[in-house]
This record gives sequence, C-alpha cells and structure tokens, in this order.
Amino acid sequence: MQLSSLRSAFLAALVCGALLNIAGCRRGDTFNLSAHAAAWKASKADARVELNHLPLPAKSTYLAINRLSRWQNPFLTVESNMIQIRIYFTDENSSDIDRGGLTRLRAARKHVLNVRLKDLPTALEALPEEAWPYGRVIAVSEEQESPQDRPRIRNNMAITTEALQDMGIVVDDWTKPRL
Repeated sequence: MQLSSLRSAFLAALVCGALLNIAGCRRGDTFNLSAHAAAWKASKADARVELNHLPLPAKSTYLAINRLSRWQNPFLTVESNMIQIRIYFTDENSSDIDRGGLTRLRAARKHVLNVRLKDLPTALEALPEEAWPYGRVIAVSEEQESPQDRPRIRNNMAITTEALQDMGIVVDDWTKPRL
C-alpha cells in the first residue's frame, strides 16, 4: 500500500514538472528573426570595413594553384553544423635552408578553427594580415564525408558564399576537383 502511494506521488511530481516546463516554454521570449538578421548584416558590414585594407587578389596568382598543399590563404570547409577555417602562418625564417623540411614543417604553422556560421565574419576579421598572402580571396569547399547531410551542407555553402561576397572577399570554389 505504501509503494502505490509513492508511485502516485512520483507520477504527480512528473506531471507537475512537465506542465511547468510546457507553461514556461509558452511564456518565454519568442525568437526574433529580424533582430538576428540585423545582427548578421551588421557583423558582415563590420568585417567588410576591417578586411577592406587587404588588397584585391590577382587571378593569375590564386587560380594557378591546383593543390591544397600549395594554398596559403584561408581555406574554408563548409559542414552541416559549422565551418572549418584553415590558415597557415608565414615562415618567420627567411632562409631557404630546410624550408619545408624536418626542422621547418609547414604543418606546424597550420591552425584550424571551427566556427559557427554566424561567427564567420568576426573570425575572418580577426585573422592576421599575414594569413592573406594572395589578398582578399578565400578557397571554399563542401565537406565530402557526410552524404546524409548534403542538402544542409549545400544550403550552408550558399549562405557562406553570399556572406563572403558581402564582406568583399573573392570566393574560389574548391568543391569540384581542379584540373
């Protein structure tokens, strides 16, 4: 008899908790899409102003590069839930001795940042000028490993490309293999 009253009390507590949770969700603030759109537009405009000091790229320079290992500007990989930014810092040693060798590995200068789409403008404007040796151009590619998320990745790719163009950055699409 005591066990059934404990069950009843437990069920009553669960029901009350669920009702309070539902009531709390209904009274909460609604999602303000126009405020988020305005913040997104403002962050892109701020990034455009910051990145405007970088020179425009020369097509003859960046279109001649056909391997990822030779690309030196920022490289974005658009995924279903984030954007991966790869940057390579310049080699501080000006000597040609052992350039790219065991003591001066290129991979040691590589940095990978994972950002949300909404934080992309802020992340790009925070990159040092040395990360842009070709000027204001970014290589962009879609993530290839998750075919189940392909529609979402393509949507994020379109939004990313448009945002980059709004910031005055030239987009070099690396989704398709280069010849």
